[in-house]
Amino acid sequence: MPQQISAPHGGQDRGRSRGADVRHDLWGPTLLRAVVALIFAAVTVFWQEPSLGAGRWVMAFFLVGTGVSAIFLQLRLNRREDVDLGPSRNIPQSYGVLYVLGGVLTAVVASSDWLFVLFSAVILGLCGITELVLGMRFRGQFPLGRDWTLCGVVTVFAATGMVLVETLGTKAELGVVGGAAIIVGVTQLIAALSLRHDARAADKALTDPGRTA
Repeated sequence: MPQQISAPHGGQDRGRSRGADVRHDLWGPTLLRAVVALIFAAVTVFWQEPSLGAGRWVMAFFLVGTGVSAIFLQLRLNRREDVDLGPSRNIPQSYGVLYVLGGVLTAVVASSDWLFVLFSAVILGLCGITELVLGMRFRGQFPLGRDWTLCGVVTVFAATGMVLVETLGTKAELGVVGGAAIIVGVTQLIAALSLRHDARAADKALTDPGRTA
């Protein structure tokens, strides 16, 4: 029988009083991140000759959208009394804000190719490492632990790839991040659908335990 997901560090009794499985609050932000990543990936794949000016706005969309999804996740976690991430409780908000600020700087300040790569790679690298550390800490303990780990690794590789192809132009730079976005988008979409399905199954089991006994 599916079980109510409790906090990784205590709070089990309070979790039951919340009424709904925690995965109800996780699938929405996860789906938003998937949609942003897949839109960005589609644009980078089919856009054959992006200019630097247009490319930086597309990158800004990806960074800001990813940041908004992280902040959205933080807001959902904050309203859960049964979720206790300890000292790491505000990390999604932290790298979410960094993504948003990075996206704004990329769009407004990155007037040359090297600045575009610098801002984008630094933001992706810092946020990727932060998310990777968060994922490693809660892998196997929290529903998003493995997803944080995977997204963190992919994002760090995307940052590294941007630096390596800097001399090849905007198309190559966007292509590297777009490839990473495909992986993030697909895995996050699967995760969102799984979280939604599992949350509904857990709620049904709690309200009608006789059917799943």
